[in-house]
Amino acid sequence: MRQSSSTSKLMVLLLTAVLSTMGCARLGMTPADIEPTEADAAGVVEQPTDGAVAVAVAPTSGPGGTEIGVAVAGLPADVGIELRLGRPDAGYDVATSAHADNVGTLTASLVIPTTAEPGEEWVVAAISPEGTVWGLSGPFSVREAEYAPDAVVVPDEGPPGTPVQVIAHGFPAETAVEIGIGRVDSEYDVVTSAETDGAGRMVAEITIPEFVDPAHRWVIVAAVVDRPMIRAISEEFAVTEVATPTPVPTAVFTRTNVYLVAVGDDGQFGERFGCNDSLVKYEVAIEPTAAPLTAALEQLLSIDSRQVGEMELTNHPLYGSDLEVDSVEIRDGEAVIRLSGTLEIVGVCDEPRVWRQLSETALQFDTVEEVSVLIDDTPLDELLMMDID
Repeated sequence: MRQSSSTSKLMVLLLTAVLSTMGCARLGMTPADIEPTEADAAGVVEQPTDGAVAVAVAPTSGPGGTEIGVAVAGLPADVGIELRLGRPDAGYDVATSAHADNVGTLTASLVIPTTAEPGEEWVVAAISPEGTVWGLSGPFSVREAEYAPDAVVVPDEGPPGTPVQVIAHGFPAETAVEIGIGRVDSEYDVVTSAETDGAGRMVAEITIPEFVDPAHRWVIVAAVVDRPMIRAISEEFAVTEVATPTPVPTAVFTRTNVYLVAVGDDGQFGERFGCNDSLVKYEVAIEPTAAPLTAALEQLLSIDSRQVGEMELTNHPLYGSDLEVDSVEIRDGEAVIRLSGTLEIVGVCDEPRVWRQLSETALQFDTVEEVSVLIDDTPLDELLMMDID
């Protein structure tokens, strides 16, 4: 197992402490405390006397999954041994094999199983080649892991029926999480479930249920299925009134998506592209219109700040440019977007950002299969000096 520099330093200190106590007090239990698995190893290697082998671990407490340093002293020189890990009353499983150095010491790192339950005690046993227990460490006490989960929702307001993206982190890794909605300081109704990734992150989509009432204050809750006290509660979701229906054409749109960039996100919360960025869909409200593509582009170009929302999405370099929509025309599935103004490009990473933000904002609509963008009648690919396919 690869050791971090901090773990290596810890084990050096641990071994020093073991050696300094060899003549004074034994760390852990003596081999006489349990029965050996084989009776006699005489004649194979020099057997240490009872109490001569000291085994110590650090840290001595933590949640399941904790990496621990192990230091052993008092072994025969150059002997190969097994380090086994287990509960004192349940036997030991082989964790690793190791060799003592020429003065009978060794260090190693092990990991307490993630299945270890809070309140249990685990020990490390140093086992001879013949199966004799030469030394046991003191106990490692398993305690409850400490988590600080957090969750945000995008968007953070809308009427019943609004699709919402729930983005959470700080949860246990690869763990089932239930997602619900409820009133502030009250119960919540589960609407979906998801599983965290190896880093304890999760992204899920829900729809604000029809039963939510704008007269009350509402939050989104993400909680571990088997450990509901590990939970994250979002900021309040502002439930708005459903507009009174008025006779409008069925093709009128009131909401659309624009596409923003999570810089250096490496595909965690959206499609990976360019310089290890992620392309993230961001929903916005628009005035009722039968031309949603034009409205979406105008919304995208009107964002006047570098960072957008709690996810720290960016609209750079478009926010620093001076661009306006002149016209949008869809012909045989091709959207021809004509812009005017000045496009500010700082570096090579900005080029794919501009193209993907504009093109994906257009390609979200079923009537669009291809996209062409011109700025002051110059094709965007000529301005960007990059291949656009």
